[in-house]
Amino acid sequence: MHTTASTVLVFVSPQEAVIAVDSLSNRLEGGRPRLACKIVRVSNHMLFVATGIGIAEYPPFDSYDLARISSTNSRSPHEAALKYESAALEPLTRVWRAGRSRYMKIAKANGLKASSGPQSFIFVGLDQNGNVSVVGTDFVEESATPHNLRAKDLVEFTGKNPNEISIVRLGVVDGVPPEATIQAWIYTDKMAVPAALKRGIELQIKATPKVVGPPISIIRFLRDGSIDWVSRGICL
Repeated sequence: MHTTASTVLVFVSPQEAVIAVDSLSNRLEGGRPRLACKIVRVSNHMLFVATGIGIAEYPPFDSYDLARISSTNSRSPHEAALKYESAALEPLTRVWRAGRSRYMKIAKANGLKASSGPQSFIFVGLDQNGNVSVVGTDFVEESATPHNLRAKDLVEFTGKNPNEISIVRLGVVDGVPPEATIQAWIYTDKMAVPAALKRGIELQIKATPKVVGPPISIIRFLRDGSIDWVSRGICL
């Protein structure tokens, strides 16, 4: 069972979505951290990224397989996210019940806030109008019954408005500068988008090196539906 605490930063514009994510993965059962690719191409024109619990051995759970299934015949990231949200809730709840105490222990040992749930996720692709689209949500505990989970409402960031730029932040982000700072790096300091996202994650790695770590993988999803790796990290 893995808790890939993760830091994910996504830049969304009318032309592209740029995704950056760390590679460190900790096992809930303990043992040495491992490296894991956290950006998965789930169809020809769609990507999936999750923070928190990505894969569990027992109870069995594989968010990446479920994301691939959810993306099949889906016409947009929103449709895939709806399918995934429904399919993942029950098995992820079983995993959370089994691993919750260990998950909280890892967070506390590394000075992180107590988690409200085991996973956040996004699908990245094109909506039905051909706009760049990033859609996802969080699985969180029910307030009255903490061992039960619910999915929060889906949130969508799109590039449909010409002047609208978004920075999406998932996972461990206490050490990442606010969106305004990252945008200033890009538009005032003229830093390339991948370099700005990489700098943001590097600051989080410096703050929490035991739960977020290099290498940093960066990928571009373009308006024409093509995908371009900027830095693969350990992703093949």
